[in-house]
Parts: sequence; structure tokens; C-alpha cells
Amino acid sequence: MKKKWIAFLLVCAPLCIHAQELTISSLFKEMPDSLMPYLSKNNRLDMVDFMEANMKAEVTNLLEGKSCMTALTSDSLSIRMNDVLQVEIRLFPSDEVADSSKQMIRVRRIYTINKNQTASIVDVYDSAWHLLRSYVEQSALLKREESLFPADYR
Repeated sequence: MKKKWIAFLLVCAPLCIHAQELTISSLFKEMPDSLMPYLSKNNRLDMVDFMEANMKAEVTNLLEGKSCMTALTSDSLSIRMNDVLQVEIRLFPSDEVADSSKQMIRVRRIYTINKNQTASIVDVYDSAWHLLRSYVEQSALLKREESLFPADYR
């Protein structure tokens, strides 16, 4: 009888470990609403379901505009929130989190006004959505463009 229990545990152990693996879609579904105020939890669930069914993953966001998930893999996703904002979320192993089973999530928000005015802001979270750090990756929003100023100002 003991041999059967040991065999059963040996078979179930890899299944339990596999069940604990995180995917970007599961993390995205459980993301706190405060981190992505454009989308409700139902919007996020619908987007993932649409992408997995090979359908256009476009939803009406909370600001009555259209948001569309443009890419979804096991470790990354991309969402066009509106004409100005693109959000990219990527999951990767963590060297900074004490618990080696945890992974880090990078959320990059790319704001594009035109080809000369962009900003990319990056937030890094642990797998429980606790902020680890935040930084501006690149920014050209403050770049002076002569076309923005009247001729008599130049």
C-alpha cells in the first residue's frame, strides 16, 4: 500500500509544479484594476479569450474608446489602448526577488504623440503585482520642435 502512495505522489508532484507556472495571460487576468484603469477585469478576460480563439481582441474600454490586444504569447502581450498609448507586458525570471520561484513583470507604456514626441515609461513588478521599480526608458516629449513655435518666437 505504501508503494502505491509513493508512486501516486511521484506522479502528482510534477503536475503540481507545472500548475504553479505562471503565464502572462493568467497574470494579466489577475492584474489589479488600479494598474490598468482603462480596462475592467471583464475587458481583460475577453481580450485573452478572443486572442486564444484567434479572433480580433478588441473591446470597448472604460473611457468608451476601443482597446485592442495585438499580441499574446506565453510570456508577453501587447495592447493598443488608444491612438496615443501602447502597453507591452513581459514576464521574465527574477534575479532580484528573494523567492526564486517568483518572476518579474515588466510593464512598458509607450506614449506616442507623433514621430518626434514619444515617451516610454517602465514599471517592474513581482508576480504578486508589487512595484519593484519604475523608470523612464526614453523620452522625447521635451524635445524642442521648431514647428511647435510661431515664426516670430524663433
